[in-house]
Amino acid sequence: MRSHSSVPGLRNSTGSLCDEQKERAVCRPVRLSPLPHRPLVSILISSYNHGRYLSDAIESVLQQTYSRLEVVICDDGSTDASLQILERYRLLDERIKLVRQANGGQSMALNAAFRESVGQIICLLDGDDVFLPDKVQLVVNAFTSEPASGLAVNRMRLVDEGRKYVGEIPALYDLPCGWRGASLSHTEPQTLLGLPPTSGLSLHRSVAQIIFPLPDGLKLASDKLILTLAPLMTPITALEAPLSEYRVHGSNNAGVTKFTEARLRDWVSYEREIWMAWRRYLASPFSGLPPDFPLPSAMAPSLMECALARFRSDRNFKAIYHAIPRTHLRTLHAPHRLFWRVSGILPPWLFCRSFAFVYGHTRLKMRARRILNRLRNGL
Repeated sequence: MRSHSSVPGLRNSTGSLCDEQKERAVCRPVRLSPLPHRPLVSILISSYNHGRYLSDAIESVLQQTYSRLEVVICDDGSTDASLQILERYRLLDERIKLVRQANGGQSMALNAAFRESVGQIICLLDGDDVFLPDKVQLVVNAFTSEPASGLAVNRMRLVDEGRKYVGEIPALYDLPCGWRGASLSHTEPQTLLGLPPTSGLSLHRSVAQIIFPLPDGLKLASDKLILTLAPLMTPITALEAPLSEYRVHGSNNAGVTKFTEARLRDWVSYEREIWMAWRRYLASPFSGLPPDFPLPSAMAPSLMECALARFRSDRNFKAIYHAIPRTHLRTLHAPHRLFWRVSGILPPWLFCRSFAFVYGHTRLKMRARRILNRLRNGL
């Protein structure tokens, strides 16, 4: 990877960066270690009270067509029957490693699992999701055929609690691919449209070692941090076939059916954790930016802060909304952009219900997805 001192033409006569040089300064891909012929794949599973779904998740890994893998599962202080299920599987298959910890949140669980892993490729799997049989083999093929890519993403099947098909993720966009780091913003964290959640993500270990450990304060939304940082580090390889399932069951960490003030306060704090991790990366030698590149010193107001103000019936919500960078609004999914454009005229009760529909997985939204899927198949 090119060092800061080897980047030509980035300073003016006074030693500072001029506007043109700032625009030319972009992130550069990190250097990836070569993969062996048959790389070991580490599948990291974080689980908290997923006892009802754990067998499906573990069986889906053990039935993979690619066998050179290890399964590292961290139980995050579950109070249901999860530990008994995990112990049974650990005794059945020597490829399973079990880590236990007191409840500390998703990021701490993934950190604990990553520390115990040794694979050259890292696949992430939530304890209530599943992999389809060829997932790992196709991920290995993707990394092997595109050795410069350190992030692999795949389409996912959206299913209900009984694994009945509802639709696909992403529903409205293509999966991004190739090198996107040069186009991503240096003024605020940005997530590319079309990227899947946790169980659709795989990382080259060279990239994972820079991202991990995840911030302890990021109790949820660990995948959001990975989706923010990884495209700044490495080209993306996209697998268009659905290779994993995202199960919606009403108590998902992210796909909730109802939002509260407490949950939104948590999401505001998670956004701050992501912002700080994003800024730390851009300030690090790995990013390829010059050491005196001007980075924002404070986080701008966010949409989640605006939503929290609406849930609190805070009349200051309009001031928060207008302070949000317009560039951020342009990066949103089209339905989200439409929602926020009209949000200011919605009465509080309608805003709260609409917010749950747009950002959660309500029953109405699931029905709408089924209808859209049938129409799409018919066409």
